[in-house]
Amino acid sequence: MVYCTAWRPTDKLPAVPYICFMRTVALLFLLTFCTTVSAQRAFSAGLVAGVNGCQIHGDSYSGFDQIGYVAGAFVHNHPGETWQGEFGIQYSRKGSRHLVSRDQGGYVDFEIRLNYIEVPVLVRYNTKKVFFDFGFSFGVMFKARTWDAAGETIPQDFKNWELAMLAGIGYNLNSHLFVELTSSNSILPFKDFSVPAYYQRWLLNLFNKGMYNNLLGVSVGYRLGGANE
Repeated sequence: MVYCTAWRPTDKLPAVPYICFMRTVALLFLLTFCTTVSAQRAFSAGLVAGVNGCQIHGDSYSGFDQIGYVAGAFVHNHPGETWQGEFGIQYSRKGSRHLVSRDQGGYVDFEIRLNYIEVPVLVRYNTKKVFFDFGFSFGVMFKARTWDAAGETIPQDFKNWELAMLAGIGYNLNSHLFVELTSSNSILPFKDFSVPAYYQRWLLNLFNKGMYNNLLGVSVGYRLGGANE
């Protein structure tokens, strides 16, 4: 992916790289959709929407306390077969939130909200009712907001892109409707630490270079053509 310029997320939408990215994604999705129309038995499309519990590894807090949302569309090949590939485009809100106790005022003293346009690419394994997803997602952050105890602050040094690993397990309610539980984790930090935390174990050091998005979500999807068509 080639960007027109570098930018930091602010409250205003960064028009140039965002437009470049969206045009590229729209073109790819249009080509895939046209292929679907011309080869209905080889491809199937659908819609998906859901809610995520979000946290950020590296913000010194724990717990999926931030609520995020996801909504988008997808196209997958070989409907009704055991193995499928899937490509989509979706909006996803991520972040982190920490609430102080009520006896201290009950206000939000830390919050991050991150808004992404994402392109997930997945491999799916189907059984009769249950399916399993695994893959990766590339996202562009188009808006970020942060708060502390004093109020809203200016986001600092957030990267304008994210590469994440995805995994999920779903259940087909019928040939069109399905529900899915998903997990998403940043592979690279969306914000680097100037002085990374050091741990003796190499595995802990591997993911202590900055801030990483962690999500657990549930979504509902609708296949336009049905699971076996």
